[in-house]
Amino acid sequence: MTQRTLQLAAVATAFSPDPREAAAAARVNGFRGLQFDAFSAAMNLTDLSQTGRREFRHMLSGNDQQLVGVRVDVGNKGFGPGADIDRLLTQFDKVMDAAKGLGAPLLCVELGPLPEPVAAAKPNPRVDPAQAGLIIIPTLNDASPPPQDSRPVPGPDPKLIANVDAALMEICSRADRTGVTVALRSELSSFAALERAMISARCPWFGVDLDPVAILRDAWTSDEIFSQFGSLIRHVRARDAVAGSDRRTRPAVIGQGSTDWSELLANLDSAGYRGWLTIDPIELSDRTAGAIAGAAHLNDAAS
Repeated sequence: MTQRTLQLAAVATAFSPDPREAAAAARVNGFRGLQFDAFSAAMNLTDLSQTGRREFRHMLSGNDQQLVGVRVDVGNKGFGPGADIDRLLTQFDKVMDAAKGLGAPLLCVELGPLPEPVAAAKPNPRVDPAQAGLIIIPTLNDASPPPQDSRPVPGPDPKLIANVDAALMEICSRADRTGVTVALRSELSSFAALERAMISARCPWFGVDLDPVAILRDAWTSDEIFSQFGSLIRHVRARDAVAGSDRRTRPAVIGQGSTDWSELLANLDSAGYRGWLTIDPIELSDRTAGAIAGAAHLNDAAS
């Protein structure tokens, strides 16, 4: 891979819950940008006045930091049964207004559970008898058809589909009004479910917040994910994990997990992605050390 300089940022709380301390620590440790939670114990970005927003931007620029974006989590219920969707949409109004006022180019959204489409069976690879050597391959007339499972495959909950699709259309309308790009992800759902939701929304303001740990967990291969989403990647949530059985993962420092970062960066290059990689070490015991070690590994992988 051709060497290039990565745009490396970090989640602000990797350094400190206090925004000023986080910005100073990011600068000292060589980061160029920070991503902030819209709602945290230390600050609610939606409550900032116009003066507060100016001071926030000045604080970042004074530490040579760019505001990579704001992130928000819809919650474990997502837009499903039991969720207060009207409250969530009102919250999005406030978050997008804050993002625009702060000059944030991006809003990263964790959507929670999404409707899972019925999985289509992948075709078995075709074997050409002429290339099979001495292997005896039955002809179509000789081969017995595989047994068919007559049990119906349950589809996604229609109410969840309706809720999610309607909510995303409303978020798209708000993104269009404010001019804020929205990068979507879902830790509780597959990439196939995310694809279904985005196709249904057909929103030009929507893209993907790519999470390498989600790639480790997913039934789709990395090639399939980049084939479907490569041109839609708007942000990379840089974190790592050790992959175990049943697609379970255990958090790890970037470079100490199962992600092949050289391959991932090459795929991002091929997809034309030149945006931020925001290191998210929140699940690690030592967040600051994890962010610093992760940045070092990513720079090495890019060289």
